[in-house]
Amino acid sequence: MGLSMITLQLRRLFLAVLVTMVAFGTSPAAADEPTITFYGGGFGHGIGMSQYGALGRAQAGHTYDEILDFYYPNTAIGTAGGFGVDDVDVLLEKRSMVAISRPWTGGAPQPGWKVEITADGGFSATATEPVTATQTGGVWSATVRDRDENGEVILDGNGDPVLIELCNASCSGVLSFRVIGGTHAVVEQSEGGTNVGMPRGGTVAGAYAGGKIVLRPSTLGGGCGTGTTFCVIHAGVDLEQYLRGIAEIPTSWPVEAQKAQAVAARSYAASAIIRRAGNGTAWDVENSTNDQYYVGYGVELDGCGNWCNGVTGTAGEVVVHGGAIAETFYSASNGGATAEPPDVWASGTTRPYLVARPDSFDGNDANPYAPREVVYSVSDVSRWLNEYHLSYPSVGDQLQVGTVRNIRIDDVPASGRVNFATVTIVGTEKTVVVDRDGDGSGDDPYGERFYNALKVGCQATPGCDPLRSSNFQLRDIMPFADVRFGDFFYEPVQWMTTEGITTGLSPTNFGAGVSNTRAQLATFIWRFAGEPAPTEPHGFGDLVTGSFYEDAVAWMKETGITTGTSPGRFSPEGTVTRGQAAAFLWRFAGSPESSASLSFTDVPSGRYYTDAVRWMVEWGITTGTTPTTFSPDALLTRAQIATFLWRLAAAPDAFADGVELPLAMR
Repeated sequence: MGLSMITLQLRRLFLAVLVTMVAFGTSPAAADEPTITFYGGGFGHGIGMSQYGALGRAQAGHTYDEILDFYYPNTAIGTAGGFGVDDVDVLLEKRSMVAISRPWTGGAPQPGWKVEITADGGFSATATEPVTATQTGGVWSATVRDRDENGEVILDGNGDPVLIELCNASCSGVLSFRVIGGTHAVVEQSEGGTNVGMPRGGTVAGAYAGGKIVLRPSTLGGGCGTGTTFCVIHAGVDLEQYLRGIAEIPTSWPVEAQKAQAVAARSYAASAIIRRAGNGTAWDVENSTNDQYYVGYGVELDGCGNWCNGVTGTAGEVVVHGGAIAETFYSASNGGATAEPPDVWASGTTRPYLVARPDSFDGNDANPYAPREVVYSVSDVSRWLNEYHLSYPSVGDQLQVGTVRNIRIDDVPASGRVNFATVTIVGTEKTVVVDRDGDGSGDDPYGERFYNALKVGCQATPGCDPLRSSNFQLRDIMPFADVRFGDFFYEPVQWMTTEGITTGLSPTNFGAGVSNTRAQLATFIWRFAGEPAPTEPHGFGDLVTGSFYEDAVAWMKETGITTGTSPGRFSPEGTVTRGQAAAFLWRFAGSPESSASLSFTDVPSGRYYTDAVRWMVEWGITTGTTPTTFSPDALLTRAQIATFLWRLAAAPDAFADGVELPLAMR
């Protein structure tokens, strides 16, 4: 469920989205190539306790019960014994051969040790010498063997392994063994194999104290594979001994974080024991990311440190909700917000103690998965989406959109995970809505597929580190479907959106080609200025009281930017010409003098907008509609005013002396 002794080992996938977090790198992009910025963090599913968040809280002085109370609200502390839980069966792995080595106590091998082998049906043998024993009827054939350099079978009690080989697919009993004369057994892969899948960590791989090692063949079911495979299970382990053998967080972390982890791990194991009781499964918990990383006695051999202190200091304690042991999920880092199970898993069930909420302590300096920003080129993102179907044929050409023009992500929950969000990808070839069962067919892609396309594509791109979580924010992506990469007004609208100057005509439409009303233009300039509060009545009888533009128009009247269309009238619904907009912006900047020459043949001298257009040309706010025309009487579009404001925001010297610069200057 969390972090290994060496590094965090987590499973699932936080990220928030602009329209609603991962540590990842960048892909190369030319300086003038459009890019998409991702901002996010987290590693793992983000449900329940964040291990790095617990570290941050412990460093800040929080006690383990305070840490647990934050990550599992509406719960209390109880005891596992009160629910009849005292030992646990742990699935170590599945295989067809296993080796049993002599016991280990951290010193020299113990002489005189022996292995007790037991099989269902009455078979029992104690091996102190090389022996091959077969159960009556041929059901079990267990071979205890090893060879020296001459090929002779030996077992002298000085550390040579005992190899137990499964008989065949017809096995119908359970074979188990325990070491006599030592504290635990060491289980290793046979005959020089690579210890694939065996317990992680520890100077002695696969050291186990207490209980016994059980080999359960596939013929008995319980999820033990097929053919000649069998489950290797450490059975009957005392729950507290099991806890000491878990390797989820570094033993050097503060003891309060260790205690919180111990209670969470104990609760998770205890809830799994109860949940799986009687369902036919051959074990209670797995030594894998499906459950928890169990190293066994290797943890204690390595030096248990604060971890064992955390286990001992919380002996028997579990998290309880509603009279039952809580299923206390945890992961390495939530990237700034915890998640609810349905945010991450299609079959996730909402629980009162697993809620989405902000977690500022997750972003501490020790967390390598704290939120950060990365940039991908639009060409890379486009290629990754278009090629994704090649890696996953079942997806077909659903994400083949050509060159990406825009991306929107909606329906993102409070945790910020995009797993089941709706992703709209606008491309040069088509627009794709990536959602969950959008047409009712049951096979549409959804947010996680978009995330996977980015991850898979980045993995295949040199110099690019892939997204590690489905929790991310699109920082410089446009929420409006009608504003696309390459449009001259893309960056201006992006800036206006970020600064809160515009919210669009709707959440998905900016209305780039739509003419501005006088009320809209007044509101844009007012928001650019920082929404200053007017102090005098506006005196316009045609303004709607309480409207979105009332304060904006009153402020413009008060500062002399407008006098209205006639005495007592502003005409808020009237359209705005380019000449009128130039005059408004020039007055907003303090009506500075300009000596720039004009090449526009349609801007005669002496008009109310002439000096304003001259000023705009001097500071690069306009280039005209053609090299020789400004088109002062043409209606001003929303794309044009966005561009004018964006350029003005980058020209502080365009303002007259003494004029306070707007808050949203670039």
